[in-house]
Amino acid sequence: AFPDLRAATEALGVFQAAEVRFNDADWLVARTGYTGEDGFEITLPAGEAALVWYQLRGAGIQPCGLGARDTLRLEAGMNLYGQDMDENISPYEAGLKWTVDLKDSARNFVGREALAGSEAPPPRNQFQGLLLLDRGVLRAHQKVITPLGEGETTSGSFSPTLNQSIALARLPLDVAIGSEVEVEIRDKRLKARVVKPVFVRNGKP
Repeated sequence: AFPDLRAATEALGVFQAAEVRFNDADWLVARTGYTGEDGFEITLPAGEAALVWYQLRGAGIQPCGLGARDTLRLEAGMNLYGQDMDENISPYEAGLKWTVDLKDSARNFVGREALAGSEAPPPRNQFQGLLLLDRGVLRAHQKVITPLGEGETTSGSFSPTLNQSIALARLPLDVAIGSEVEVEIRDKRLKARVVKPVFVRNGKP
């Protein structure tokens, strides 16, 4: 449907983007993988959105809702701003340490001084995944009880791929991967296992 865009973006790798001049406007086509799937994200002028929607539908692209996007990004272990992370949460407490490079002195970014300074507070929590072992559904802001203190879920839902409920959570630092914890759901304590927060990769558990 968009041969000019295709030509400009065919060589894009994961986490790459291309600015494209299209229909006399600037477009951005990216492959951030935010849905956990191999696909593209398009940023375009608002006035073009309806036409592009119908052109994509005409090309056989199937639409999906926000709920599907949310379960996909959760299965991929990806943060949602305002829920799993915000300006008050350190990248170290949001599972995003891999995005921070303090060794490269030439690479500047917002928040570098706060993270690199001698007064930077040490992480208080770790960011991990939970796999619910009992029957129920994990949601955001549920209390997590561990032998080392309390934590909290930040995102949670039912995983269609795993046929099980999963969540992202901030937990005490020394809670180990593979250990069992309890999550308070409607005044009940349900068992969950701590796992690395990539539940599904490339469509496979």
